[in-house]
Amino acid sequence: MLLIVDGNNVAWAGFHALRRPMGANTPEKYIRAALLGLTQSVIGFAVRAGEPPDANPRRDGQPGLFDSPGERTSRLVVAFDEGRPLRRRAVFPPYQTGRESDPNFMEFEQYVLEGIREFSEMAKACLPVSILRGVNTEADDLIATEALAAPGPVRICSTDRDFLQLVGERISIYSPVKRLVITTDNFGDATAPKAADGTAVAFPRERYLDYRAASGDASDNLPGIPGVGALSAAKLVGALPLDAYFEDPAQITAILGRRSARIDAAFASGEAQEAVTRNRALMDLRLASANYPTLDPYRTAGTWDEPAFRAWVKEQRISALEVESAVGCMAYIAAQ
Repeated sequence: MLLIVDGNNVAWAGFHALRRPMGANTPEKYIRAALLGLTQSVIGFAVRAGEPPDANPRRDGQPGLFDSPGERTSRLVVAFDEGRPLRRRAVFPPYQTGRESDPNFMEFEQYVLEGIREFSEMAKACLPVSILRGVNTEADDLIATEALAAPGPVRICSTDRDFLQLVGERISIYSPVKRLVITTDNFGDATAPKAADGTAVAFPRERYLDYRAASGDASDNLPGIPGVGALSAAKLVGALPLDAYFEDPAQITAILGRRSARIDAAFASGEAQEAVTRNRALMDLRLASANYPTLDPYRTAGTWDEPAFRAWVKEQRISALEVESAVGCMAYIAAQ
């Protein structure tokens, strides 16, 4: 199985998870928190083949969950953002600018990026991993391109909900925060928003992109249709394809069971269609992957060097890493 890790997503999560427990309060400690969080996550994902940690540790001699070759990580790719998302900002200048106005993001970004640099140098020197990175290029696009081109099963490790549009018979998503693997079997349960009474509002998997286009993405500073939130977007795309409402907006009131002056005005003015068209162009990862006929200019391949890896782990004092499991996993990947 090809395992693809969303590097910046994981590096930031690891940094925030370790910064306070480590008592990080200097630039050196901030960098170390990012480096250790990223390293432990990437190698942990690879060892577990993108599955959640086992709540019940194995007893001696007990068979492992991933002892079957078909369930093991056979290729490992880590993709990183670099610079700013200029391609998408050419379409919508405010894209992701909210992060740059966040004092916490700007304060710690340099340390997380240095942690990523140090991890990448180590990985190139002694791990059987491909690093994907390009100047002013988003990792999302590189990950989607790699995943869609792969011939066999793929698991993407990320909390970024944009990747859910890729879920299919070959591609699954592991969300580290939820500790949940999302596949075609549980897609509805994993993505459906809930009404006030707890009722889940599911919609067809193939309409996930339009669900996101209609509701927007606050984390990327992308507004959706005015008046349409996650729940109303799910109701709309669950009942009909989104384009049906542009052809006949009168159906909106019947589907939502209420009248919304904001939504009516957005559809009447064309603002709704403009927002959806823009968001489809920005969010559609299959469309984005067409910009990358080859990933060769973005790829750097590492080489497995067990003594060097063991020495690096010892030097960094990564006590939380199960070294023997890591070595066994990396040796297996290198042999493929």
